[in-house]
Amino acid sequence: MRSANPGEHVPRMTKAIKLAALVGLVWCLSLAPAFVHAQPAATQATDPVVVDAVRMLEVGIDPELILSWLQSSGKRPGPLSADDVIALSEAKAPKELIQALLDLAAPAARAPAAPVAPVAPSADATPPPQAPAPTPRASPAAADRECCLVDFSVEYRVSEDTVGDGFEGPEHDLFLYLDGYFLARFESQGNIAAQGPIPFKARVAPGLHTIRLTRELHTQPNRKKRPNEWDHLTTVSPAAIEFEVEPGADWNMDIRWLQGEFSLKRPLNWRWSRDGVELAGEQHAGVSREDWPFLCDDVEVSRDSGAISGWRARDRRKGCVDWSSLWPPPVSTTRGQVLADLRNYDFQPPVSTVGRID
Repeated sequence: MRSANPGEHVPRMTKAIKLAALVGLVWCLSLAPAFVHAQPAATQATDPVVVDAVRMLEVGIDPELILSWLQSSGKRPGPLSADDVIALSEAKAPKELIQALLDLAAPAARAPAAPVAPVAPSADATPPPQAPAPTPRASPAAADRECCLVDFSVEYRVSEDTVGDGFEGPEHDLFLYLDGYFLARFESQGNIAAQGPIPFKARVAPGLHTIRLTRELHTQPNRKKRPNEWDHLTTVSPAAIEFEVEPGADWNMDIRWLQGEFSLKRPLNWRWSRDGVELAGEQHAGVSREDWPFLCDDVEVSRDSGAISGWRARDRRKGCVDWSSLWPPPVSTTRGQVLADLRNYDFQPPVSTVGRID
C-alpha cells in the first residue's frame, strides 16, 4: 500500500546514490596505479653533452642552433649509448643532429697495458741500448706500406665570400698540404654544419711532419681565348700543425676550421691522438681568413701567364710568403711541381691523391 507522503522515500534513494558513488570512486582509485605505471618513462641520456642537447630541445631551441653550439664550444660526446639515441629521438631531435653527435663522438681510449713486474738485473747484464736518433722527416709518397695509417677528420665551415658591397663571390676551397705535398681539398659547408667532419685515411711515414692550410681559388679569366692563363688566388694560414708518427699505434688527426660571420673566436682547432689519447693540439688558434697572406709563388705564376695585371700582382705581393719558407728541411717540393700536379685535375682534386686509402 503506497504511503500517503511520497517524499518519505527520498532519504532512502539519496543514501543509495551516495553509496554507489562511493563504491565507484574506490574502484577508480584502485585502478589508478595501473594506468600510471602503463605510461612509459622517458629514457634518460647518459652522456653529458647529449643531456645538454636534450635539455635544449625540450625548451624549444632550434636544432640548427644546437649544431652551431656544438661546433663553436668544441664539446665532443663520448660513444653514444642506445639510451642516448633514444633520448634524442624522444626529444624530437632531427636526424641531422643525431648524426652530427655520432660523428663528433670521441673514440674510446684503449685500456692501458697491464704493468710488468720489474726484474732485478743480473751482475753480467748488458747496459740498456741507447735511444735511437730522431727520425728525419719524410714525404708521404715514401711512406712504408706497413706504417703508419692515420685517420684524418676535417671540417671546414665559413661564411660566404663577398665581392664589393655584399655580393657573393666564388668560394675559396680549403687545401691541406703535408710536408709540401697535396693532401686534401674541402669545400665550405656554410655556417651550419650539415654533414659534420669528413673522414679519410692516409699512410704517413714515421717521423716528424708538418701540415699547412691554404685557401685557394683557381680561375681562368678568358677560358676560350687564353685557356693556359690561370689566376691562382692562394692565401696561407700562418699556423703550422706539427706532429710525429711512429709504428705500433692508431693515429688520429682531427682538424676543424670554423669561421662564422659574427664569431669572435679564432677559427683553427686541431687534435693529434695516439690510441685515443690526445698528444698535442690547439683550441681557437690561428687567425681569420682576412689576415692570411698571399702565396708569392702563385702571384708570380698568375702575372707571368697574363691572368692578372702588374699592379694587381704588386698589390698581392705586399706581405706575401714564399712556398719554401713554409716547410722545414729537408722538404724540397717546389710550388711549381705542386701546381703541375693540381693542373691534372683542373685545380679541383678529390679529397686526397697522396697515400689515400678507401
